[in-house]
Amino acid sequence: MAGPRLQPLLLLLLSFPLGSAGQEAQDTRERIINGAPCPRGDQPWQVALFTDHGIKCAGVLVDKDWVLTVAHCHKSEYIVQMGSDLLVDGTAQRIRATQSFVHPRFDAARQVHDIMLVKLSSPAKLSSTVRTVGVPSSCKQPGTSCTVSGWGSTTVDVVRNTSQLMCSPVSIISYKDCRKLLPTMLRRFMLCAAPPDRHSSACKGDSGSPLMCEGSLQGLVSTGNFPCRPPFHPTFYTRICAYHTWISDTMKRNS
Repeated sequence: MAGPRLQPLLLLLLSFPLGSAGQEAQDTRERIINGAPCPRGDQPWQVALFTDHGIKCAGVLVDKDWVLTVAHCHKSEYIVQMGSDLLVDGTAQRIRATQSFVHPRFDAARQVHDIMLVKLSSPAKLSSTVRTVGVPSSCKQPGTSCTVSGWGSTTVDVVRNTSQLMCSPVSIISYKDCRKLLPTMLRRFMLCAAPPDRHSSACKGDSGSPLMCEGSLQGLVSTGNFPCRPPFHPTFYTRICAYHTWISDTMKRNS
């Protein structure tokens, strides 16, 4: 049973009309433009983090007690929804989270070390629709085919969430080409990716969404395009393989 502080979050979540989270252009960050609906159940580790104002960010379940997302999404409290491709689904699991662990070297101005762990107040119930994803210790190379998924806007000019989880195929771009667009990019800790035709992209509002490459979690959406008009520049991601030790140690220290 939700306590008094969480009741407004649950009421807001359940009041969203199907097909829209009622989310206007109040939040900043990335959304997927010109994607296609993900195959049903294809991303069972993906979660949505809600606050009083609606969906704040996406994330991934890396343990039954832990969600991995990006640090610039930090809030004191969330309702974490999992187990559904729909942004609004009365059958989905929803778990309170009030503890977050931001990377100690996170620099918001430069968007470096943009990573955070969120601890659930109770363990997720794993099933065919709710699964954890492993944290890789090895990094994929440029040219690797990947998929980015999210509940972000499917329109260019009006930021409004889609009800269905959307996917876009992308490929990892070389560090040299990425750095032309973001000179502050740290090679070890960041990567960028884009679709071959540059006609779909993460854009405004979908931070924390996973970049899955050949079955491996390689990135979380950190910095994308704005304004959201094709042809798109590559989207920048936190490079998960570089944080394997920090993630493992943080979870152990706070279990």
